[in-house]
Amino acid sequence: MLLFPASVLTTSFGVHLTLLIVLLSLAFLVRRGLASFYAAHAREIRWIALAFGGYFLLTVLRMLWFRDSAGTLDGPSRLLFALGCIGFVGMLRPNIRMFWIGLCIGTIGAALIGGYQWFVLGEDRAVGATHHAISFGDIAVAMGVMSFCALNDLRNTRFSWLPLVGLLCGALASLFSGSRGAWLGLLVALWPMLKYGSHMHGKTIRVTVGLVLAACVGAYLVPQTGVAGRMGEAVSDIERYHSLNDASTNVGIRLELWKASAMMIAEHPLVGVGRDEFHDELQALEREGRLQKSLALIYSTPHNDVLNTLATGGLLDLSFLLLIYGAPFAFFMRTLRHGPPAAAGPALAGLLLVICFIVFGLTDVMFWLMLTKAFYATTICILTGFCLAAKTPAAATSISSHERHATT
Repeated sequence: MLLFPASVLTTSFGVHLTLLIVLLSLAFLVRRGLASFYAAHAREIRWIALAFGGYFLLTVLRMLWFRDSAGTLDGPSRLLFALGCIGFVGMLRPNIRMFWIGLCIGTIGAALIGGYQWFVLGEDRAVGATHHAISFGDIAVAMGVMSFCALNDLRNTRFSWLPLVGLLCGALASLFSGSRGAWLGLLVALWPMLKYGSHMHGKTIRVTVGLVLAACVGAYLVPQTGVAGRMGEAVSDIERYHSLNDASTNVGIRLELWKASAMMIAEHPLVGVGRDEFHDELQALEREGRLQKSLALIYSTPHNDVLNTLATGGLLDLSFLLLIYGAPFAFFMRTLRHGPPAAAGPALAGLLLVICFIVFGLTDVMFWLMLTKAFYATTICILTGFCLAAKTPAAATSISSHERHATT
Protein backbone atom coordinates (compact mmCIF):
# COMPACT_ATOMS: atom_id res chain seq x y z
CA MET A 1 0.00 0.00 0.00
CA LEU A 2 2.95 2.31 0.43
CA LEU A 3 4.51 1.48 -2.94
CA PHE A 4 1.64 2.53 -5.19
CA PRO A 5 1.05 6.16 -4.12
CA ALA A 6 4.73 6.79 -3.43
CA SER A 7 5.78 5.77 -6.94
CA VAL A 8 2.98 7.17 -9.16
CA LEU A 9 4.74 10.43 -10.06
CA THR A 10 8.30 9.50 -9.17
CA THR A 11 8.65 6.40 -11.38
CA SER A 12 7.31 5.26 -14.74
CA PHE A 13 6.25 1.84 -13.46
CA GLY A 14 4.59 2.35 -10.07
CA VAL A 15 0.93 2.06 -11.11
CA HIS A 16 1.48 -0.91 -13.40
CA LEU A 17 3.65 -2.77 -10.87
CA THR A 18 0.91 -2.34 -8.27
CA LEU A 19 -1.70 -3.84 -10.57
CA LEU A 20 0.62 -6.75 -11.35
CA ILE A 21 1.15 -7.47 -7.64
CA VAL A 22 -2.60 -7.34 -7.02
CA LEU A 23 -3.39 -9.68 -9.90
CA LEU A 24 -0.77 -12.19 -8.74
CA SER A 25 -2.19 -12.03 -5.20
CA LEU A 26 -5.69 -12.82 -6.41
CA ALA A 27 -4.64 -16.45 -7.00
CA PHE A 28 -3.94 -16.68 -3.26
CA LEU A 29 -7.21 -14.95 -2.37
CA VAL A 30 -9.37 -17.11 -4.66
CA ARG A 31 -8.73 -20.11 -2.42
CA ARG A 32 -9.72 -18.08 0.64
CA GLY A 33 -13.09 -16.78 -0.38
CA LEU A 34 -12.51 -13.97 -2.89
CA ALA A 35 -15.70 -14.83 -4.78
CA SER A 36 -17.67 -14.85 -1.52
CA PHE A 37 -16.26 -11.43 -0.64
CA TYR A 38 -17.41 -9.89 -3.91
CA ALA A 39 -20.79 -11.62 -3.61
CA ALA A 40 -21.25 -10.24 -0.09
CA HIS A 41 -20.55 -6.69 -1.26
CA ALA A 42 -22.09 -6.95 -4.74
CA ARG A 43 -24.90 -4.56 -3.95
CA GLU A 44 -22.51 -1.86 -2.70
CA ILE A 45 -20.00 -2.02 -5.54
CA ARG A 46 -22.18 -3.16 -8.44
CA TRP A 47 -22.20 0.22 -10.19
CA ILE A 48 -18.43 0.63 -9.89
CA ALA A 49 -17.98 -2.88 -11.29
CA LEU A 50 -20.40 -2.08 -14.12
CA ALA A 51 -18.56 1.16 -14.91
CA PHE A 52 -15.05 -0.32 -15.09
CA GLY A 53 -15.89 -3.83 -16.27
CA GLY A 54 -18.63 -2.64 -18.64
CA TYR A 55 -16.30 -0.17 -20.32
CA PHE A 56 -13.89 -3.02 -21.03
CA LEU A 57 -16.66 -5.17 -22.51
CA LEU A 58 -17.87 -2.24 -24.62
CA THR A 59 -14.31 -1.84 -25.94
CA VAL A 60 -14.23 -5.52 -26.91
CA LEU A 61 -17.48 -5.12 -28.84
CA ARG A 62 -16.23 -1.96 -30.56
CA MET A 63 -12.97 -3.71 -31.45
CA LEU A 64 -14.85 -6.58 -33.10
CA TRP A 65 -17.37 -4.34 -34.87
CA PHE A 66 -14.89 -1.76 -36.19
CA ARG A 67 -12.06 -4.28 -36.56
CA ASP A 68 -9.72 -2.26 -34.37
CA SER A 69 -6.38 -3.65 -33.27
CA ALA A 70 -6.13 -5.62 -30.03
CA GLY A 71 -4.06 -2.73 -28.65
CA THR A 72 -7.29 -0.81 -28.03
CA LEU A 73 -7.91 -3.14 -25.06
CA ASP A 74 -4.73 -2.04 -23.29
CA GLY A 75 -6.15 0.97 -21.48
CA PRO A 76 -9.65 -0.38 -20.69
CA SER A 77 -8.06 -3.58 -19.34
CA ARG A 78 -6.42 -1.48 -16.59
CA LEU A 79 -9.89 -0.43 -15.44
CA LEU A 80 -10.97 -4.07 -15.37
CA PHE A 81 -7.83 -5.21 -13.51
CA ALA A 82 -8.23 -2.41 -10.97
CA LEU A 83 -11.42 -4.05 -9.69
CA GLY A 84 -9.15 -6.69 -8.13
CA CYS A 85 -7.87 -4.00 -5.75
CA ILE A 86 -11.25 -3.95 -4.00
CA GLY A 87 -10.94 -7.57 -2.94
CA PHE A 88 -7.21 -7.27 -2.31
CA VAL A 89 -7.68 -4.45 0.21
CA GLY A 90 -11.05 -5.61 1.54
CA MET A 91 -9.84 -9.11 2.38
CA LEU A 92 -6.22 -8.53 3.39
CA ARG A 93 -7.13 -5.35 5.30
CA PRO A 94 -3.70 -3.65 5.13
CA ASN A 95 -3.02 -0.80 7.53
CA ILE A 96 -4.43 2.34 5.89
CA ARG A 97 -1.65 4.38 7.50
CA MET A 98 0.79 2.86 5.02
CA PHE A 99 -1.34 4.11 2.14
CA TRP A 100 -1.55 7.61 3.63
CA ILE A 101 2.20 7.74 4.27
CA GLY A 102 2.89 6.55 0.71
CA LEU A 103 0.54 9.23 -0.63
CA CYS A 104 2.39 11.96 1.26
CA ILE A 105 5.78 10.59 0.21
CA GLY A 106 4.56 10.61 -3.38
CA THR A 107 3.58 14.29 -3.30
CA ILE A 108 6.83 15.25 -1.56
CA GLY A 109 8.80 13.34 -4.19
CA ALA A 110 6.80 15.00 -6.98
CA ALA A 111 7.53 18.46 -5.56
CA LEU A 112 11.26 17.68 -5.26
CA ILE A 113 11.50 16.30 -8.81
CA GLY A 114 9.38 19.13 -10.20
CA GLY A 115 11.48 21.73 -8.37
CA TYR A 116 14.68 20.17 -9.71
CA GLN A 117 13.37 20.22 -13.28
CA TRP A 118 12.14 23.81 -12.88
CA PHE A 119 15.02 25.43 -10.99
CA VAL A 120 18.07 23.32 -11.87
CA LEU A 121 17.31 22.06 -15.37
CA GLY A 122 15.52 25.27 -16.33
CA GLU A 123 12.51 23.52 -17.86
CA ASP A 124 9.45 25.71 -18.41
CA ARG A 125 7.07 22.99 -17.21
CA ALA A 126 7.97 20.11 -14.91
CA VAL A 127 6.82 16.64 -15.97
CA GLY A 128 8.25 14.47 -13.20
CA ALA A 129 8.52 10.88 -14.40
CA THR A 130 5.34 11.16 -16.48
CA HIS A 131 6.65 12.96 -19.61
CA HIS A 132 3.42 14.99 -19.63
CA ALA A 133 3.20 18.27 -17.73
CA ILE A 134 -0.59 18.45 -17.50
CA SER A 135 -0.95 14.90 -16.16
CA PHE A 136 1.88 15.52 -13.69
CA GLY A 137 0.23 18.66 -12.32
CA ASP A 138 -3.26 17.13 -12.24
CA ILE A 139 -2.27 13.97 -10.39
CA ALA A 140 -0.06 15.94 -7.99
CA VAL A 141 -3.02 18.12 -6.94
CA ALA A 142 -5.31 15.09 -6.60
CA MET A 143 -2.73 13.32 -4.43
CA GLY A 144 -2.21 16.48 -2.40
CA VAL A 145 -5.87 16.92 -1.45
CA MET A 146 -6.20 13.20 -0.75
CA SER A 147 -3.12 13.35 1.50
CA PHE A 148 -4.92 15.79 3.75
CA CYS A 149 -7.61 13.17 4.42
CA ALA A 150 -4.98 11.26 6.45
CA LEU A 151 -5.21 13.71 9.37
CA ASN A 152 -7.34 11.45 11.56
CA ASP A 153 -5.45 8.22 10.90
CA LEU A 154 -2.03 9.82 11.40
CA ARG A 155 -3.02 11.94 14.42
CA ASN A 156 -0.99 11.23 17.57
CA THR A 157 1.73 9.49 15.56
CA ARG A 158 5.18 10.68 14.57
CA PHE A 159 3.81 11.23 11.05
CA SER A 160 1.06 13.65 12.07
CA TRP A 161 2.79 16.48 10.16
CA LEU A 162 2.73 14.62 6.82
CA PRO A 163 -0.83 15.42 5.63
CA LEU A 164 -0.31 19.18 5.62
CA VAL A 165 3.09 18.80 3.95
CA GLY A 166 1.55 16.43 1.39
CA LEU A 167 -1.10 18.98 0.49
CA LEU A 168 1.48 21.76 0.18
CA CYS A 169 3.83 19.64 -1.94
CA GLY A 170 0.99 18.60 -4.25
CA ALA A 171 0.22 22.25 -4.90
CA LEU A 172 3.93 23.02 -5.42
CA ALA A 173 4.38 20.20 -7.92
CA SER A 174 1.35 21.49 -9.81
CA LEU A 175 2.83 25.01 -9.80
CA PHE A 176 6.04 23.66 -11.34
CA SER A 177 4.00 21.85 -14.03
CA GLY A 178 2.25 25.05 -15.16
CA SER A 179 -1.09 23.25 -15.38
CA ARG A 180 -4.00 25.72 -15.17
CA GLY A 181 -6.60 22.97 -14.87
CA ALA A 182 -4.84 21.53 -11.82
CA TRP A 183 -5.24 24.81 -9.91
CA LEU A 184 -8.91 24.96 -10.84
CA GLY A 185 -9.31 21.42 -9.51
CA LEU A 186 -7.60 22.42 -6.26
CA LEU A 187 -9.93 25.39 -5.76
CA VAL A 188 -13.06 23.33 -6.46
CA ALA A 189 -11.89 20.58 -4.07
CA LEU A 190 -11.61 23.04 -1.18
CA TRP A 191 -15.40 23.22 -0.72
CA PRO A 192 -15.99 19.46 -0.16
CA MET A 193 -12.83 19.36 1.96
CA LEU A 194 -14.34 22.04 4.18
CA LYS A 195 -17.89 20.68 4.17
CA TYR A 196 -17.19 17.00 4.83
CA GLY A 197 -13.86 17.37 6.62
CA SER A 198 -14.95 19.84 9.31
CA HIS A 199 -16.56 17.22 11.54
CA MET A 200 -13.41 15.09 11.32
CA HIS A 201 -10.72 17.75 11.55
CA GLY A 202 -12.45 20.71 13.17
CA LYS A 203 -10.52 23.96 13.19
CA THR A 204 -7.54 22.40 11.41
CA ILE A 205 -9.42 22.02 8.12
CA ARG A 206 -10.76 25.57 8.23
CA VAL A 207 -7.31 27.02 8.86
CA THR A 208 -5.79 24.84 6.13
CA VAL A 209 -8.40 25.84 3.54
CA GLY A 210 -7.75 29.48 4.40
CA LEU A 211 -4.01 28.97 3.97
CA VAL A 212 -4.50 27.23 0.61
CA LEU A 213 -6.68 30.09 -0.62
CA ALA A 214 -4.07 32.57 0.56
CA ALA A 215 -1.37 30.58 -1.24
CA CYS A 216 -3.43 30.61 -4.45
CA VAL A 217 -3.82 34.37 -4.24
CA GLY A 218 -0.12 34.74 -3.49
CA ALA A 219 0.81 32.54 -6.44
CA TYR A 220 -1.31 34.76 -8.68
CA LEU A 221 0.17 38.00 -7.34
CA VAL A 222 3.84 36.93 -7.49
CA PRO A 223 5.00 37.30 -11.12
CA GLN A 224 7.80 34.74 -10.72
CA THR A 225 5.29 31.90 -10.34
CA GLY A 226 3.93 32.50 -13.84
CA VAL A 227 0.33 31.89 -12.70
CA ALA A 228 -0.92 35.41 -13.47
CA GLY A 229 0.94 35.39 -16.79
CA ARG A 230 -0.70 32.13 -17.90
CA MET A 231 -4.13 33.38 -16.84
CA GLY A 232 -3.60 36.60 -18.78
CA GLU A 233 -2.46 34.65 -21.82
CA ALA A 234 -5.63 32.56 -21.68
CA VAL A 235 -7.87 35.66 -21.76
CA SER A 236 -5.84 37.18 -24.59
CA ASP A 237 -5.95 33.92 -26.58
CA ILE A 238 -9.75 33.77 -26.30
CA GLU A 239 -10.08 37.36 -27.51
CA ARG A 240 -7.75 36.72 -30.47
CA TYR A 241 -9.65 33.58 -31.48
CA HIS A 242 -13.04 35.30 -31.50
CA SER A 243 -11.87 38.54 -33.11
CA LEU A 244 -9.18 37.30 -35.51
CA ASN A 245 -9.99 33.56 -35.77
CA ASP A 246 -6.43 32.97 -34.54
CA ALA A 247 -5.96 29.27 -33.76
CA SER A 248 -2.19 29.51 -33.27
CA THR A 249 -2.26 30.19 -29.51
CA ASN A 250 -2.61 27.60 -26.72
CA VAL A 251 -6.25 28.42 -26.00
CA GLY A 252 -6.99 29.16 -29.65
CA ILE A 253 -5.89 25.64 -30.56
CA ARG A 254 -8.25 24.18 -27.97
CA LEU A 255 -11.15 26.28 -29.18
CA GLU A 256 -10.50 25.10 -32.73
CA LEU A 257 -10.40 21.50 -31.51
CA TRP A 258 -13.69 22.00 -29.69
CA LYS A 259 -15.20 23.41 -32.89
CA ALA A 260 -14.03 20.35 -34.80
CA SER A 261 -15.43 18.07 -32.07
CA ALA A 262 -18.84 19.69 -32.42
CA MET A 263 -18.81 18.87 -36.14
CA MET A 264 -17.91 15.22 -35.48
CA ILE A 265 -20.58 14.89 -32.78
CA ALA A 266 -23.26 16.30 -35.07
CA GLU A 267 -22.40 13.79 -37.80
CA HIS A 268 -21.75 10.70 -35.62
CA PRO A 269 -23.82 11.13 -32.45
CA LEU A 270 -24.31 7.49 -31.42
CA VAL A 271 -20.93 5.74 -31.76
CA GLY A 272 -18.60 8.60 -32.74
CA VAL A 273 -15.90 8.61 -35.38
CA GLY A 274 -13.84 5.95 -33.61
CA ARG A 275 -11.67 6.13 -30.51
CA ASP A 276 -8.44 6.37 -32.49
CA GLU A 277 -9.78 8.35 -35.44
CA PHE A 278 -9.94 11.90 -34.04
CA HIS A 279 -6.69 13.01 -35.73
CA ASP A 280 -7.63 11.52 -39.10
CA GLU A 281 -11.05 13.15 -38.92
CA LEU A 282 -9.40 16.51 -38.24
CA GLN A 283 -7.40 16.16 -41.43
CA ALA A 284 -10.54 15.26 -43.37
CA LEU A 285 -12.37 18.33 -42.07
CA GLU A 286 -9.46 20.54 -43.10
CA ARG A 287 -9.37 19.03 -46.59
CA GLU A 288 -13.08 19.75 -46.91
CA GLY A 289 -12.38 23.40 -46.07
CA ARG A 290 -14.36 23.29 -42.83
CA LEU A 291 -11.30 23.90 -40.64
CA GLN A 292 -8.43 26.33 -41.16
CA LYS A 293 -4.82 25.20 -41.38
CA SER A 294 -3.43 25.53 -37.86
CA LEU A 295 -1.46 23.76 -35.16
CA ALA A 296 -4.73 22.20 -34.00
CA LEU A 297 -4.44 19.71 -36.87
CA ILE A 298 -1.56 17.85 -35.19
CA TYR A 299 -3.58 16.89 -32.10
CA SER A 300 -5.25 13.57 -31.33
CA THR A 301 -7.76 14.79 -28.72
CA PRO A 302 -9.82 17.96 -28.20
CA HIS A 303 -8.49 18.46 -24.64
CA ASN A 304 -11.92 18.03 -23.08
CA ASP A 305 -13.25 14.81 -21.55
CA VAL A 306 -16.88 15.07 -22.61
CA LEU A 307 -16.18 16.41 -26.12
CA ASN A 308 -13.54 13.75 -26.76
CA THR A 309 -15.84 10.97 -25.57
CA LEU A 310 -18.78 12.19 -27.66
CA ALA A 311 -16.67 12.82 -30.77
CA THR A 312 -14.82 9.51 -30.73
CA GLY A 313 -17.27 7.19 -28.95
CA GLY A 314 -20.64 8.91 -29.20
CA LEU A 315 -23.45 8.73 -26.67
CA LEU A 316 -22.61 5.09 -25.98
CA ASP A 317 -19.14 5.91 -24.64
CA LEU A 318 -20.42 9.02 -22.85
CA SER A 319 -22.84 6.91 -20.81
CA PHE A 320 -19.90 4.92 -19.47
CA LEU A 321 -17.79 8.01 -18.82
CA LEU A 322 -20.60 9.42 -16.69
CA LEU A 323 -20.83 6.07 -14.88
CA ILE A 324 -17.05 5.93 -14.34
CA TYR A 325 -17.34 9.24 -12.50
CA GLY A 326 -20.83 8.91 -11.07
CA ALA A 327 -20.67 5.41 -9.56
CA PRO A 328 -17.62 6.08 -7.31
CA PHE A 329 -18.98 9.52 -6.44
CA ALA A 330 -22.27 8.01 -5.23
CA PHE A 331 -20.48 5.23 -3.31
CA PHE A 332 -18.15 7.58 -1.45
CA MET A 333 -20.89 10.10 -0.76
CA ARG A 334 -23.10 7.37 0.69
CA THR A 335 -20.22 6.11 2.82
CA LEU A 336 -19.50 9.61 4.13
CA ARG A 337 -23.11 10.08 5.16
CA HIS A 338 -23.97 6.63 6.49
CA GLY A 339 -20.70 4.74 6.96
CA PRO A 340 -18.68 4.22 10.14
CA PRO A 341 -16.18 6.88 11.29
CA ALA A 342 -13.26 4.66 10.23
CA ALA A 343 -14.46 4.86 6.61
CA ALA A 344 -14.72 8.67 6.55
CA GLY A 345 -11.06 9.27 5.62
CA PRO A 346 -10.88 7.00 2.54
CA ALA A 347 -14.42 8.00 1.50
CA LEU A 348 -13.53 11.71 1.54
CA ALA A 349 -10.31 11.00 -0.36
CA GLY A 350 -12.25 9.09 -3.02
CA LEU A 351 -14.83 11.85 -3.32
CA LEU A 352 -12.11 14.46 -3.78
CA LEU A 353 -10.38 12.33 -6.42
CA VAL A 354 -13.57 12.06 -8.48
CA ILE A 355 -14.26 15.80 -8.19
CA CYS A 356 -10.69 16.66 -9.20
CA PHE A 357 -10.81 14.41 -12.27
CA ILE A 358 -14.13 15.88 -13.38
CA VAL A 359 -12.66 19.38 -13.17
CA PHE A 360 -9.40 18.35 -14.83
CA GLY A 361 -11.48 16.91 -17.68
CA LEU A 362 -12.65 20.40 -18.62
CA THR A 363 -9.23 21.15 -20.14
CA ASP A 364 -7.78 17.69 -20.78
CA VAL A 365 -8.80 14.14 -21.68
CA MET A 366 -8.27 12.17 -18.49
CA PHE A 367 -8.68 8.69 -20.00
CA TRP A 368 -6.45 9.20 -23.02
CA LEU A 369 -3.09 8.57 -21.36
CA MET A 370 -2.42 5.23 -19.69
CA LEU A 371 -1.11 6.81 -16.48
CA THR A 372 -4.18 8.87 -15.68
CA LYS A 373 -6.71 6.12 -16.37
CA ALA A 374 -4.71 3.50 -14.43
CA PHE A 375 -4.14 5.90 -11.52
CA TYR A 376 -7.81 6.84 -11.29
CA ALA A 377 -9.17 3.31 -11.46
CA THR A 378 -6.58 1.81 -9.11
CA THR A 379 -6.95 4.54 -6.49
CA ILE A 380 -10.75 4.42 -6.63
CA CYS A 381 -10.75 0.66 -6.08
CA ILE A 382 -8.15 0.78 -3.29
CA LEU A 383 -10.17 3.41 -1.43
CA THR A 384 -13.35 1.41 -2.02
CA GLY A 385 -11.64 -1.59 -0.47
CA PHE A 386 -10.65 0.44 2.59
CA CYS A 387 -14.25 1.66 2.98
CA LEU A 388 -15.60 -1.90 2.81
CA ALA A 389 -12.97 -3.09 5.28
CA ALA A 390 -14.01 -0.36 7.72
CA LYS A 391 -17.65 -1.42 7.43
CA THR A 392 -16.94 -5.14 7.89
CA PRO A 393 -15.62 -6.67 11.15
CA ALA A 394 -12.19 -8.26 10.76
CA ALA A 395 -13.59 -11.61 11.84
CA ALA A 396 -15.86 -11.65 8.76
CA THR A 397 -12.94 -12.43 6.46
CA SER A 398 -11.34 -15.82 6.14
CA ILE A 399 -7.78 -14.48 6.18
CA SER A 400 -5.94 -15.04 9.41
CA SER A 401 -3.81 -12.30 10.95
CA HIS A 402 -0.61 -14.27 10.27
CA GLU A 403 -1.52 -14.88 6.62
CA ARG A 404 -2.56 -11.27 6.11
CA HIS A 405 0.70 -9.84 7.43
CA ALA A 406 2.74 -12.38 5.48
CA THR A 407 0.97 -11.49 2.24
CA THR A 408 0.99 -7.72 2.63
